[in-house]
Amino acid sequence: MNTLIIKAHPNASGFTHSIGKAYKDKAIGKGREVRVIDLYSDTDYQQGFLKFENVKDQWSGQEARDLIQADISWADELVFIYPIWWSSIPAILKNFIDNNFTAGFAFRYSKRGLPLGLLEGKVVKMFATADGPPLIYLVNKPIIKYALGKSVFGFCGMKLKSFYIFTNISKKLKDSDPEMMLDKVRARV
Repeated sequence: MNTLIIKAHPNASGFTHSIGKAYKDKAIGKGREVRVIDLYSDTDYQQGFLKFENVKDQWSGQEARDLIQADISWADELVFIYPIWWSSIPAILKNFIDNNFTAGFAFRYSKRGLPLGLLEGKVVKMFATADGPPLIYLVNKPIIKYALGKSVFGFCGMKLKSFYIFTNISKKLKDSDPEMMLDKVRARV
C-alpha cells in the first residue's frame, strides 16, 4: 500500500508534525511506501493561492501541481494532518485542495451532469489538532467530517476511513504523555 501524508501546520516542532512522524514510522514498519508533503516547508510543492482570473490562462504552480497529482495518483491512502482553525481547515490546505483536486483529474461530470469521482479506490484519513474543549468539537466534528469527507473527498470518489480530533491539545501536551496520544494515531495505521 502506498501512503501519502499531507501536513498543514506552520510550526515545524508542533504536535501535528509528531502525528505525521508517528503515522509514517508505523506505516513503514508495516511495509508500506510513504511520501510526505509539508505544505509549509516543501518548496517543490508550494503553490500560490488560486486566483479565478488566472484559472483559464495560468494555473498557479503547474510544476507543483504535476508533482502533487502524481503523488495523489500513486497513493492508495491519503492522510491529512492539520490544526482546526476557526472551525475549519487552514487556508493553505484549502488552497491545496482547490489547486490539485481539479476537474479532469479528481472528478468529471457525466453527460447528464452528474459528478463522477476519478479517484475511486483511495481511502482518506484525517487527524486534526484543536485547542478548544471536546464539547465544541462534538458539535463541529460532523460538519467538518461532512464538508471534507463527503463534499470533497467523496465527490472525488475517495472514501473517508477515519477522522480523529485531538482536543485541548495544549493542555494535554502539558498534562499527558504525548506518546499515549500518538498511540491513537498508530492504532489507525
